[in-house]
Amino acid sequence: MSPLSAISFAATADPTVVSAGHVAADHRSRAQAASRAGILHDLGRWFRSSFSLFDGQTGEPIELAAEHRRIEWATRAELCREVARRQRPETIDENDPWLMLAIPLPSSDERPLVAVGVLLSRRPGDDRDAERLASLLGAGAAETAKWIARQTPGEAELLERLALLAHEKLAAESRVDQLESEVEKLSAHLGSTFEEISLLYRLTHNLKLSANDEELGRRAMGWLAEVVPADSIALQLIPIGDTDPHVSGSRSQPLLLTLGACPLSADDFTSLVEELELHAQSRPVVVNHLPQETFGWRFPEIRELVIVPVAEGERLFGWLAVFNHSLGGEFGTAEASLLGSVGTMLGIHSGNIDLYRQQADLLAGVVKAMSSAIDAKDPYTRGHSDRVARVAVRLAEELGCDSETIKTIYLSGLLHDIGKIGINEDVLRKTGKLTSQEFEHIKTHVVVGYRILADLPNMSDVRPVVLHHHEAWDGGGYPHGLAREEIPYLARIVAVADSYDAMASDRPYRPGMSDANLDEILRTGSGKQWDPKVVEAFFRARDDIREISGRNVS
Repeated sequence: MSPLSAISFAATADPTVVSAGHVAADHRSRAQAASRAGILHDLGRWFRSSFSLFDGQTGEPIELAAEHRRIEWATRAELCREVARRQRPETIDENDPWLMLAIPLPSSDERPLVAVGVLLSRRPGDDRDAERLASLLGAGAAETAKWIARQTPGEAELLERLALLAHEKLAAESRVDQLESEVEKLSAHLGSTFEEISLLYRLTHNLKLSANDEELGRRAMGWLAEVVPADSIALQLIPIGDTDPHVSGSRSQPLLLTLGACPLSADDFTSLVEELELHAQSRPVVVNHLPQETFGWRFPEIRELVIVPVAEGERLFGWLAVFNHSLGGEFGTAEASLLGSVGTMLGIHSGNIDLYRQQADLLAGVVKAMSSAIDAKDPYTRGHSDRVARVAVRLAEELGCDSETIKTIYLSGLLHDIGKIGINEDVLRKTGKLTSQEFEHIKTHVVVGYRILADLPNMSDVRPVVLHHHEAWDGGGYPHGLAREEIPYLARIVAVADSYDAMASDRPYRPGMSDANLDEILRTGSGKQWDPKVVEAFFRARDDIREISGRNVS
């Protein structure tokens, strides 16, 4: 069982809130006590006499003034309850020259409150007046005399009218406080709603397949940092299926993105998810002021957190979390709602990307099938297209190409000779020297390959490579005799990879060239047959390329 099971869950329609409830209750209790003290102080100032506080439901005293502590209150409890029920000031006891005035008070909770004061309706005229007061107060003659000296007498009718005014003033002030509180809450709600709408608006304008889930996740974390008072934000993205990384750029391991001083490692984050027993359809979970030493909480660096799934329906793509309130407060439904919305949008985006990855995998399967068809057509070059693709990728990496370009060049390497499907097998398999007519026939494979891919919209970046990978830097290549930068950049990379593998591979009519001969030919052809920068990249990555081709690396 999770240690959180020992803590009370305040589950709402939105988040699951895990919190030490006594903390919030203590804050409310202190605020209410301060409010009651302020009201009693005001009544004492207005009437020039102390007031005590009573529970309007039970009639029991809550807070007694020092001079009221020896008064017999049990007989007056029902009268206090009646004043609370009627909600108007009343004289609940009177014995000239004193009267006991009860005033119902506004209350922020469900418990009605009544303030009671002992007031003089006139100055005591003789010993009997003083004795009656002493009997009421349970005090001696000297103490009673001091109490009388502190009072300001007023006629009973005047005191009752003053009590009515005090009641109305306190009720009005309470209403003003309540309205101000509601305005503050509404303002805060409108502010948080505006921030949430603004953040979600920015997210929706970045939901495009050209932005991967990591990129969008980092942007979302940066925007969240502007509106959520947290020490750190973390996004864990989990692996999605088995895909070809050259084509789809998929993850094979969980990835933890963080912003701020994240208290967890990637492994700790995974453990936290397991500890909270979360799943794709979990509601947002809010944890506040968790007493970790008592309940076996294994993450002492975390004081507060909100965590939500990044999911689309039952498809889970990761987790989004914020840790530790930066202002020392608590996370609540506002933060939970905002993170939930962001998690959902990231989940939808990740779902779209996953569909794109699946399409890319399907495309990769088709491409490899076509590559295998080339090998079947010309068994002497079996594996050539795959090696060219991998060598071209290594060259592209050395040249600093981005991930999307590397995907394109991998597909281009696999398909660069697809047009050989339309070449006569006798010509392809001929071991002797080709006639000029046969060579012209072979040269048509680039145009044939271009036409084969013409109706495939996903191949728009691959087609120029297929068409132009036999162009030469000095303009002496085919099919169009392009020169230098006229030749598409990716075609120049594939040209070096293609030439290298063709010269390095064994053929029926000759063995593969030695490394020394290969290096010499590439150096001699740099600036004539091939782009010099690509050749330079080849020599920088030469050991890796030889390993890709299955040659011994000295």
